Amino acid sequence: MSIETLKAVAHPWLCDAMGHMNVRFYTAFFDDASSYFVGGLGGGVDQLADAHLGWADVRHVVEFREEVRSGALLRVCTRVTKIGRTSLTFQHELTGPNGNLHATMEVVSVMFDLEKRQAVPLPDTIRSAAEQLLGQHP
Repeated sequence: MSIETLKAVAHPWLCDAMGHMNVRFYTAFFDDASSYFVGGLGGGVDQLADAHLGWADVRHVVEFREEVRSGALLRVCTRVTKIGRTSLTFQHELTGPNGNLHATMEVVSVMFDLEKRQAVPLPDTIRSAAEQLLGQHP
C-alpha cells in the first residue's frame, strides 16, 4: 500500500534553463517525502531522539519518466518494498494531477545508532508498522 507523503509545486525557481525542473529538486522532494514516510512509521527525528537513533540512506535509484514543467502540481506517494534486519527499502512515485508518472526513487535506508555510528536492528514498532504497509495491497 502506498501513502501520500508530499504535495508540491514546480515553481519557476526550481526549473533550469531548459524550462523543466532541475534534477536536484527531485531529490529534495523525495528526501522530504522520506522524512514524512519514516515519521509515519514511528521513525521520525522527534520519535527517535531519546534512543539516539536515526536513518542513513545507503542507496538511491532514480528513474526519470516524464519531464516536470514550471507550475506543475506534484504529489509523492511512498510504499514499502522490503524490510531487512536493519533497513527499509521503499519506493517513491512522483506524479502529476492526472496520475502521470514523472519519476521514481527507490531508497534503502538503514537504522543508525547516532552515537556508535553503526547500523542497528529496526525497532519492533517500526518493523511492525512497515509490515502492515507491506502486507496491504492498493
